[in-house]
Amino acid sequence: MKNIILLLASIFFYGCYDIKYILFLAVSILITYFGVCLAKSANSCKRMYVCTCTLNLLILLIFKYGSFTIGSISRLMAPLGIQLTVPQILLPVGLSFFVFQSSTYVFDTWSGKMEPEKNILNYALFVSFFPTITSGPIQRARKMLPQIRKRTMPNFREVEEAVFVFLWGAFLKMIIADRIAIFTDAVYLNMSTYGGAILILCALMYSLQIYADFSGYSYMAIAVAKLFGFHLDENFHQPYLAGTIADFWRRWHISLTSWFTEYLYIPLGGNRRGKARKYFNILIVFLVSGFWHGVGLQYIVWGGIHAVFQIVGHITGAFREKMNHRIGIRTKTVGHRIWQRVFVFLIVSFAWIFFRASSVSTALEFIKQMFTVWNPWTLFDGTVFAIGLSAKEWNVLVPALGVLVAASHTREQGKSVKNIVSQNPACKILLLVGMIMVLVIYGIWGGVDTRLVRLSMRDSRRKLW
Repeated sequence: MKNIILLLASIFFYGCYDIKYILFLAVSILITYFGVCLAKSANSCKRMYVCTCTLNLLILLIFKYGSFTIGSISRLMAPLGIQLTVPQILLPVGLSFFVFQSSTYVFDTWSGKMEPEKNILNYALFVSFFPTITSGPIQRARKMLPQIRKRTMPNFREVEEAVFVFLWGAFLKMIIADRIAIFTDAVYLNMSTYGGAILILCALMYSLQIYADFSGYSYMAIAVAKLFGFHLDENFHQPYLAGTIADFWRRWHISLTSWFTEYLYIPLGGNRRGKARKYFNILIVFLVSGFWHGVGLQYIVWGGIHAVFQIVGHITGAFREKMNHRIGIRTKTVGHRIWQRVFVFLIVSFAWIFFRASSVSTALEFIKQMFTVWNPWTLFDGTVFAIGLSAKEWNVLVPALGVLVAASHTREQGKSVKNIVSQNPACKILLLVGMIMVLVIYGIWGGVDTRLVRLSMRDSRRKLW
């Protein structure tokens, strides 16, 4: 009965976006559930599994990329005098996430990693679970369905952990991401009027914005799931403390990265067929990842940049190690680790320019202006305070970023929320009250134009839908 109530609540939550979205969710659930049932009844018929998976992914391809594909074909055929009508296809919220999540059920039953779910209501809850349906983390069927079947309510300690994790996620989203969004949107809206120093600051700030936004949502989703008795894996693990691009992708959007690794990279051959094939597989995975993230060539370029840097990192790894040894660079020192992290952060920030820009040409213009129009004094003459955020808002944002850096360093040392809940009650109550007050004062009454934030983050989230 608990699962039925939670299923109805999840469907209601999703339907609040648009009642028509429920139809797409139901189609994905029915295709994958009954497709697996038919495949098993036909003695694991490979064709049925392929058909089921193809139909499920077609939902994503048609409704997310249909208009873009037809529009591209129309532009290519325009010189021939052929004009195609581009339909305005409805794009459901979270489509990419629940299609990928339901696909794990097909893949896992096909590979024999789990048995088919007998209760369709349990399976429907797995696909539609409201904390994860709009922005992840993407769950594996073989991990989530057993929790649904034998769900136990959390104990008091787990509730404490969930509350602190949720408040931390809200801090990242409301205090940091929402504020930075106002600044970066203002710069991108009028980037021709700003010099290179402001654009570089914008690129670096956007890196922090997108991390705070999506990791913040992930933390809140994980916390809410824990309150209902579900344990979801961590989705972000201090990605900007990574020392290599490969390490960055082991820490960033972990549920999506592991999905591509398990269901695309390994089936393509992984690293088992020689180095050339390994590098080709990496390129394919990152291009598909870019394609998944958004509609437009700029996302493909974003994925390609990460693929190139990762491949170059693999190719030059032995050479760099030899050169470091030859010229006496000690790679175990703190200074070298800091340099590696700064370098990776700069590379990732450069790639985010293509992710954030509305087109490849806009991104290239942004990059060109970063280096051709240079006036570093704009960072100190008050110009920054006239771009979206006031000096008062920067006075809130800068300390908040300091808290984020300190928390990331602490988490990197192996400490977690368990260290907080193990403190004495007085300390926990003090911290809890402090976090709530910060969220209320600076998150709700903080003076940020919430209408602009909603518009900004709505457009940002569409990149992942």
